[in-house]
Amino acid sequence: MFFTSIAMFFIAPFVAWKIHSRTRRTDIEGKKGIKVLAAYFFILNAATFAVSSYRGVDMRGWNPFTTTVSFRIKYMVCSTVIGVCLARAVCGFLNRGITVAEIRKYAARFFGDMKKYFPYAVRAAKADLKAEVTNSFLDWMWWLIEPFCMMLIYTVMFGVVFDAAEEYFPIFIFIGITMWSFFTRGITGSVEMVRANRGIVTRIYLPKYILLFSKLMVNGFKMLVSFAVIAVMLVVFRVRVTGSVLAMAPILAVLFLITFGIGSILMHYGVYVNDLSYITGILLTMMMYLTGTFYAVAKRIPEPFGAVLEKCNPIAFLIAEMRNVVLYGQSLDWKLLFVWCVLSVLLVGIGVFMIYRNENSYVKVI
Repeated sequence: MFFTSIAMFFIAPFVAWKIHSRTRRTDIEGKKGIKVLAAYFFILNAATFAVSSYRGVDMRGWNPFTTTVSFRIKYMVCSTVIGVCLARAVCGFLNRGITVAEIRKYAARFFGDMKKYFPYAVRAAKADLKAEVTNSFLDWMWWLIEPFCMMLIYTVMFGVVFDAAEEYFPIFIFIGITMWSFFTRGITGSVEMVRANRGIVTRIYLPKYILLFSKLMVNGFKMLVSFAVIAVMLVVFRVRVTGSVLAMAPILAVLFLITFGIGSILMHYGVYVNDLSYITGILLTMMMYLTGTFYAVAKRIPEPFGAVLEKCNPIAFLIAEMRNVVLYGQSLDWKLLFVWCVLSVLLVGIGVFMIYRNENSYVKVI
């Protein structure tokens, strides 16, 4: 029992350490090997602890020497799977010549560029908003009319034709449409972002992700206008608003981050793959029906697949949590929101890193 209790902590780090050594084709010995093994030990056990805690295991006062054999096996399997994936990912970056020093350099450059070019992004967003309504008869009212009409259409289709039974269904639909529209506009626009701004890209230097950031500010403003309509609808439908509504801010922040992260990655590949916009359109259409824009995923899809899909699809999770905190006064799932926040930041880092590394070649391609 003692040895199995110790083994559950060390098997996964050792496996990851061996994969790291073989993939890198170097023998990790001495102080360097100890540091690599220690890093895998702390990261993998921390990750497995987090997974176990989220799965409902009470880790407070937990004693590894008195736990059940089945839990030890599950712990080792989970930790080993995470370790294999992590070791492969780390070695993949290292084999491409990506170093910690380079990541630090680009991270510092990113924050410096964001501070430098943020005023430009704001001015560009304002100009885009003005340009959209310059020759429009109804002016900015279109930012309200479009989502409101879509809400009416889907309310009739799903509420009457398909007999949807969700409480406050018009607001339920409106929240889903508003958040999904922000995500899909950001993703579809990111694919052609560099090519669409060829005149700017070829004449002056500008971090290419600033173009996407500015566009997301435009879409974010429209989304906030739609949420102002939602506030009015809450009064009309006499929805009881609780303190949980304050959780809207972190939900929208994570939605912005994950859209920016995925969009920045697609923006890079969109420069080289001309057909990416068609592929993205197909995937977004499929994803729309798996996101629960018009229905509750966890309720409509049989268990346990509905609940799993809602948690594994970040947009479905964010839409469901927004409905819960706004309409039904439920508490936010902070643990899973934190997980998606961390993954979103990681996606942003990967996207920005790819753009910095390759942006000098964009002009030649377009």
